[in-house]
Parts: sequence; structure tokens; C-alpha cells
Amino acid sequence: MVEFRDAKLADARGIGELLVRSWRAVYRGLMPDEVLAGLSVDDREKFWAGVLTNRPPRTDMVVATSAGAVVGFAATGPPLVAADGDDPTLGDLYALYLDPKIWRLGVGTDLHSVALDRLRSRGFAHAGLWVLGTNERALGFYASAGWTDTGRTQVDTRIEGVELHERRLHRDLGGGLLG
Repeated sequence: MVEFRDAKLADARGIGELLVRSWRAVYRGLMPDEVLAGLSVDDREKFWAGVLTNRPPRTDMVVATSAGAVVGFAATGPPLVAADGDDPTLGDLYALYLDPKIWRLGVGTDLHSVALDRLRSRGFAHAGLWVLGTNERALGFYASAGWTDTGRTQVDTRIEGVELHERRLHRDLGGGLLG
């Protein structure tokens, strides 16, 4: 059985392990093999521990756990890209990752619903996300969940300087507290 709850600092290691496992599965063939091989659980743990320790306003992080282990997580909050930051009713889905062992079992759909509920509870009326433009699995998932392509793109080079071409998706949250 999978349970959903707020992430705690003690989850940072599990989140780091999950992220590395997930990236190596989902981005195989979409990112250079050497980048995926070089992913560090310790680095990811440190990053997410920092996020959990210094959580900015209106942000949330939820974990999906099974038998005490982190099997998924989602992070949400105000947009990180300045061009999107002018609208206080717009929230972002920063990340949504699952353990590859539980793909296609409905856990991602449930985690996505929890993440959107968190955005609504923070007063956001609509949401955006950036997704790797070649990630057909994610694009299909988000399309089936009501997200639409805005036509906006960006190139992210934060991962080892590799150019990652991303697409911006949008979704109405139907019932945000603002606006």
C-alpha cells in the first residue's frame, strides 16, 4: 500500500536515491549516458535536504511511501522562472518522480492529484511545468491529466552543461483560492 505525506528532512536520502534511479531509467537515450552514470545520490540528498530545510513560501513537497521507503515525490510552488513569476495565481509542478518499479500502477496519477491539491491549497488557480521535450512518457502522462502545451520552450543547461530542450505545459486547477 502506498501512502502520501509531507516530506521530512529524514526523507532526503530516499528522495536522492529515488531520483537517481528514476532519472537513469526515464532519461536513458534522452541524456548522455555519462551524465546519467555520474549522478550522485549524495549530491541529490544534499540538494533536497537544503530544499526541505529552507522551504520558500507557498512551496510543498510530498512523498509517496511504501513499507517506509520513498517510492515517489512531487514538489510544487511559485514559478522559478522570472517570466512566470508575475502572476500570483500561477503555481508550478517542479518535479514528479516515481520508482520505475511502480510505473503504470496508478501511483503517479495519485501523486499528481495530491500535488495539484497542494497547489490549490496554496491559492494557485492554474499551474505550469517544464518537461523535457523528448520525454514522450511524461508528455503522454501530462496530456492525459489535462495539461496543454503552451508553445513556450527553454533550454536548460544546469545538468553538466548539457542542453535540455524543455516545453512549457499549463493546466487550470479549477478552484484556486485566489483570482
